[in-house]
Amino acid sequence: MKHNYPMRPVALLAVVLVAAFTASAQAPQLINYQAVVRNAAGQPLANHTIISMRFTIREISGTVDFVETQTDTVNQFGLVETKIGSLGNLAIVDWSNGAKYLQVEMDPTGGNNFAEMGTAQLLSVPYALFAANSAAGPQGPTGPMGTGAAGPTGNTGLAGSNGATGITGATGLNGATGATGSLGAIGSTGATGSGLFSHYIGELYQGGIIVSVWQDSSVEHGLIAALTDQSTNAAWSNVDSTLIGATAQSPFAGEVNAPAIISQVGQTASAALLCKNYTGGGYTDWYLPAIWELQQCYDASMIISRVLGGTNTFQFNSRYWSSTEYDISTAWAVDFHYGFGSAGTNFDKKIKKYNVRAVRRY
Repeated sequence: MKHNYPMRPVALLAVVLVAAFTASAQAPQLINYQAVVRNAAGQPLANHTIISMRFTIREISGTVDFVETQTDTVNQFGLVETKIGSLGNLAIVDWSNGAKYLQVEMDPTGGNNFAEMGTAQLLSVPYALFAANSAAGPQGPTGPMGTGAAGPTGNTGLAGSNGATGITGATGLNGATGATGSLGAIGSTGATGSGLFSHYIGELYQGGIIVSVWQDSSVEHGLIAALTDQSTNAAWSNVDSTLIGATAQSPFAGEVNAPAIISQVGQTASAALLCKNYTGGGYTDWYLPAIWELQQCYDASMIISRVLGGTNTFQFNSRYWSSTEYDISTAWAVDFHYGFGSAGTNFDKKIKKYNVRAVRRY
């Protein structure tokens, strides 16, 4: 189905969420939030522009767990930085009760006329709030008591005549001390809360530049984009009238989609093959990103532009292919001028010629 979204006068260009809490009970109940705000012409808002933002944390059912409204000021790059929870109380959120979603709304005039900017699932890092309250490991069992026998009791002294007190009997010997019981087993250590990330968006790393970081079961992962486009004029595939199917339609796993495109009968040239043949930094696991991975590249594009600059950055007036097939003759792409929306993320004919940028994961 083709998705249509209303155009907005302003848009959030790039978003970075970083959890700022640890397993300590004294850790701040806050989530750092950064975004680059631009107008409909693609230009960042002017320095010192005051905007209003409303953050809502919901459950998958739509139930609202937390709402907070803030007024912030953008800097000379159109960047706004704030902390979710600085005005409200994030401790009221039950992070153990299923998936949570963050909804962001904005009024670029600083008032209360909020426009919907998008909703995204909160992943591993914010759930450190729940891990911070996890119980300690169980205590090991107590060792057995010593088994030494008690010493014999002394004889009772004779009664004195005419009411005199009898002589006190001698004290019996103390029994030998029993052996010390063995120590009980040490209880298992409680779960450790997530820490900070060791890498960051915009870092040059493993042959490319990092565009996204996340944690899965306290293990850090990231998405790395190539330092240059592999092509500015490539078709999705030379096979444009045969459906590949589910193996090439994942919105998240480009490393699964790309091999399915390359192995399609009759395929001799494709955006996926260009990425497979790329060996930047000496790595051979580059692939054509799925639509979600390509959207991560778009969200980080302003930061990437500041680091790479010139012709090496993502081209803001160009459209890039993803590896996610839509139907028999079309596939998903992202226009880096518009980003997400009816004009930005859409499907197009497989034979169209667009830009190609390879990615890999660490």
